Amino acid sequence: MPSHSRPDDLPAKLSRAIEACGGRLSTGEAKRWEVFAKSSLTRETELIDGRLRRTVQIEESGVGVRIWDGARAGFAAISGLDGSAARSAVAAARAGAAPGPDPMPPQRLLGLTAIPPGPRMPPRGWAQHVTGELAIAIASMSNGSLRLGRTVVQEGHYAWQLCTADDWSADHHRTVASMLVEVLISDRPGIWREWIHIADPESFAAEAVAARIGNRALLTRHRIATDQGLHDLILHPEVSSQLLAAISPLFLACPDDRDPLPGLLGPDGLLSAYALTLVDDRSDPMAPVVGPCDGEGLPARRTLLLEEGAPRHRIANFADARRFDETPRGGAVRLSYRDRPSSGPANLRVLTDDGMAAGELLSASDRALYLLRPLATVTADLGNGTYSLIASGVWLDRQRVRGWHPVVELSGSLGTLLRRIDAVGTDLCWFQTAHGFVGASTLLVRQQPVVG
Repeated sequence: MPSHSRPDDLPAKLSRAIEACGGRLSTGEAKRWEVFAKSSLTRETELIDGRLRRTVQIEESGVGVRIWDGARAGFAAISGLDGSAARSAVAAARAGAAPGPDPMPPQRLLGLTAIPPGPRMPPRGWAQHVTGELAIAIASMSNGSLRLGRTVVQEGHYAWQLCTADDWSADHHRTVASMLVEVLISDRPGIWREWIHIADPESFAAEAVAARIGNRALLTRHRIATDQGLHDLILHPEVSSQLLAAISPLFLACPDDRDPLPGLLGPDGLLSAYALTLVDDRSDPMAPVVGPCDGEGLPARRTLLLEEGAPRHRIANFADARRFDETPRGGAVRLSYRDRPSSGPANLRVLTDDGMAAGELLSASDRALYLLRPLATVTADLGNGTYSLIASGVWLDRQRVRGWHPVVELSGSLGTLLRRIDAVGTDLCWFQTAHGFVGASTLLVRQQPVVG
């Protein structure tokens, strides 16, 4: 793949694979079909103390085929974009078809949303260049107290095309980048790790990234102090992203007799306090997963999930929406050609339009525990309405740090926690979680039980 550009022949390869599948499907008994072809390149560069350790490049491409013959539905995915891959995918989809309804949305629901063109794949050497800039910026902002150790930079370019038997088609291509950073603290053992979503490699700002990393890492240098009882909590975006990921299944369409959401609502019908509004935003060009449509062709959109604490809409692919009597809103996720479109958020995020600046939020409590990072996955038992959170943080008296709390355990009523969210910050950051990408900001939670 030529550096710093989209491969000229990739769209043609995808189109030929789609045409080869479509030609075979049109001569069979399938009444409806869909072909999804995708190709991606990922380049991972690891550096230690600024020296290149390794570069790994992975390319993957293939086609996924869904069919329905009026009584049976089938799916198959095969790697490769040549004629043999097309033949194998179609044959496997036919052979594996099982009785069932048509899982694909009708043509009247398909459509596209205009998405601004994304950044280009960075040239070779970009990872080493920005790592060098970041090392200087981290040392400078910390007066030498922090040193950049290991970085792993991932750069990827992907392109896909989707076509149906009704001659509807869509295509998209984009560059994605991220960085895992490990920082050494001069007077404390251990390593501080940070994952950074890079929305646009060309506008990477080393000073801003260094400040994001250093502002938290330096807080660990304070003396240890513990406390317990009821306290205000301030959740850093990394902690709040894990909490939001834990509750994200609440926003998926499901049968009424297995729906945990009603049991978590307060007497006023609210899941959380008024401060919290959540959306699944598939059209924001700065979000990690972007495209003109969802995983099966419905236009990309922003779906309101929680409005000032009140549940609004559920996410579902077309088959789940029909099964659970939901309005189809473009809730299908399809990250690989190997996957059927599944129900799920692409970019779950907090709306921060009415949020507070981070500095203002940190001083909004006379005394608070500022949780800096989760030490384990935040868990939520949606059936009995409880949560468990283990994190590290610092005690704040206003904005003055009183001490470092290395391990904090919080547990209790999930509904009470959510309904005591008093404010959200404006410092939106993206994180990878077990439930996909979450865009979170700092959250202020009033009076929660703390066990030191």
